[in-house]
Amino acid sequence: MQIQPIQMPVSMTQGIINSIPPILTDHPEMQAEIAPANFRDLMKKAMTDLNVSQVGANDAIKALATGGEENLHDVMISMEKASMSLQYAIQIRNKLLEGYQAVIQMQI
Repeated sequence: MQIQPIQMPVSMTQGIINSIPPILTDHPEMQAEIAPANFRDLMKKAMTDLNVSQVGANDAIKALATGGEENLHDVMISMEKASMSLQYAIQIRNKLLEGYQAVIQMQI
């Protein structure tokens, strides 16, 4: 027994395609998502996000130690998120250094 593929008439798909709104680039917040970012800005944002997660984890630990936070589960989650973010940043740094060293060692 052969399985037949599902075939939709073109008229049925036109309704679906026409209902999708176009992407408007008139709004500045939409342009930031669409516009290509340079490497420096991406790294700066990544370092800022890493710092925010580290500071958040430290604040959660302090709140738990002083009695302000009663939920150990949330503190542990924020600590693990900060730890994983740091490990990710370290691996990115290692890959960047490997790429830099490969470029430096190239013969001209």
